[in-house]
Amino acid sequence: MNDQYFVRQQDAVNMKRLTSLGVTIIGLGAIGSTCAVWLGKMGCVGITAYDPDVIQDFNWSNQMYRDGDIGSLKASALIDVMEQFGGHAPNAIPRQYVDQPLTEVVISAVDSMESRKVIWKSVRDKADVRLLLDARMGLETLVVWTVRPQIREERVVYSQSLVPDDQALQEPCTARTVCYTPLMASSILCSLVKRFVNDEEMPRRIVLDLATFTLMVDPR
Repeated sequence: MNDQYFVRQQDAVNMKRLTSLGVTIIGLGAIGSTCAVWLGKMGCVGITAYDPDVIQDFNWSNQMYRDGDIGSLKASALIDVMEQFGGHAPNAIPRQYVDQPLTEVVISAVDSMESRKVIWKSVRDKADVRLLLDARMGLETLVVWTVRPQIREERVVYSQSLVPDDQALQEPCTARTVCYTPLMASSILCSLVKRFVNDEEMPRRIVLDLATFTLMVDPR
């Protein structure tokens, strides 16, 4: 990859650390597909991604896929999209995540609590994972959790957030997302990855309500 691509950020981001970082993205929908593209733009070349789903018409308006991708596997289309953007192609795998190997950073971009529980169980069992980022989204609201699995207090607090799906807020299918909410979530996730490679402080939880322009940050 051309080093000149990153001249504008080279004094802000630890590029040596970023280019050697492994990031696993689970879920390649609105948040996952957008985050993958922009992490690639930022210089992250070690992306592994999981999603078994096929792109449907209603995915077009809020995910990083094109008209011609409709009907294709999200994993396959993401490889092509990221290559066209000029970034490093991810290792995108068209399978459901169960308990496959994970990297130093894991980004949970799934759309159910049951899927989050599967990811969390796997993260807890893998000592190599140093940071879990869990992004959740409604129509104009997003929540991002940051968890260091080795720290007991953070494990306990995060585990308590994994309520059953019938207790979680569910927007109607026709009012579930609009394109700018996953863009904001992806921006926050990229910022947190930057903080991680720079050894900077990170909040425990970020809540952004775009309907009221309200930002809440829970410090550690």
